[in-house]
Amino acid sequence: MDLGWCDVCLKVASAKASREFYEKLGFRRVEGDDTEGWAVVTNGDQRLGLYEAKHMGADAVTLNFRGGNVPEICRALEAQGIVFSDDSSQHKHEWSRTLRDPDGYNIFFDTAPGETKKE
Repeated sequence: MDLGWCDVCLKVASAKASREFYEKLGFRRVEGDDTEGWAVVTNGDQRLGLYEAKHMGADAVTLNFRGGNVPEICRALEAQGIVFSDDSSQHKHEWSRTLRDPDGYNIFFDTAPGETKKE
């Protein structure tokens, strides 16, 4: 099953300060806006989402799988007995769903029509 690519998303106090720190480690911004409180940075195949609390809620870490066929992923996982922590009717579109792993970590599947990985 193709889940798309994975961004490890971290709740940060300041997107700007965190982005600047990770840039010193060799990452570069590929998405986001400091004034909106988020950034996605990459270093080779490594991708980190840096999100201020207003974007992350109570979760300190989220695995964000992007670019996959979310309805297809959901059907395949539900057929294996995976239960999503949200209800598909909670979303404006069928392109995002959330579940929790056995340890309570948030896993978010999200995509947009025609979305491609920004490197």
